[in-house]
Amino acid sequence: MEILDTSSKQCKILIQDGKRYVIRYPRKLGISVEYYRSTPEDRVIELLQKCHVKVPKLLYQGEKYSVQEYVEGQLLADKYMDHRDIDKSVMDQVIQQICSIYLINGSDLLKYTNWKDNKTFYEFQCHNTQTVFEGYYKNLKAIYDTLGISYDVFTHLYDKSPKIDNDRKMSIIHGDRHKKNAIISNSGEVVFIDWELGCIGDIAYDIAFHLHQMAYTKEDEQYFLNQLRNYFNGDIEKLLNDVALYRLFVLARSIIYHVYWTDLVYQENNKEERKKQLGHFMRRYNRLCSYKEFNLETKSEEELEKIFQENRRRQ
Repeated sequence: MEILDTSSKQCKILIQDGKRYVIRYPRKLGISVEYYRSTPEDRVIELLQKCHVKVPKLLYQGEKYSVQEYVEGQLLADKYMDHRDIDKSVMDQVIQQICSIYLINGSDLLKYTNWKDNKTFYEFQCHNTQTVFEGYYKNLKAIYDTLGISYDVFTHLYDKSPKIDNDRKMSIIHGDRHKKNAIISNSGEVVFIDWELGCIGDIAYDIAFHLHQMAYTKEDEQYFLNQLRNYFNGDIEKLLNDVALYRLFVLARSIIYHVYWTDLVYQENNKEERKKQLGHFMRRYNRLCSYKEFNLETKSEEELEKIFQENRRRQ
């Protein structure tokens, strides 16, 4: 038997009798961290397995760790670069899975959550983000203030809450659908791994987060939205309206969190990594500036670099 480390402290690879397995160490539930975890991962996977959704099989569940199937294949992140074309068959599988999971009755998972409908789900995401921001703001006030990011951001986000469609049923969501959490198996199936953010929530959030993280080309994103019209069993116009609302929330949240992460990178001496992170932050920050209600001004890479460097000197 051999145990291999991975890039995540919550995951290791077990090799036994020539076969690979995934050991998962659960994170704490119910605490305010950047991405709130409400529901035990094994409860979500068990329900999806019963409904024949392709997920890593749960082979053992203990108090301290679980053992899951190791899916042989290639990470989406290794096969497709950001802002490059993705095979339509891959996108079709993603859309079909999201829409098929929407039809599953996941109401038993509500007992783990602090929300009861789509509106309170949205409001909870805003509240959790605000709690995290308050912690970051204590140490990074100078950067946030210079960028114009204040508690007013949350006023604008909370104002969107009444627009969320509460008639749409809540459903099981993955909560973290990005390229590093998706594998194209050796048989050609798209399998999403890492369901620790899975819960019963709003499908509009799951879609918005996916679009935010995937960095589709404009053409591929339009294809995704068009195909969603073909597969979604519900009021598609209300769904797409809410996807747009959640995309604004996810964008604002990423800016708030990445002030912290960009500052961390600026404590290091790796110039290449600092430039990469700064460019990543700049693109998202300037995109948020296009929403007039936030009253933010776009910044060049040089301006942002100065802001973070000045803060670094004060540490």
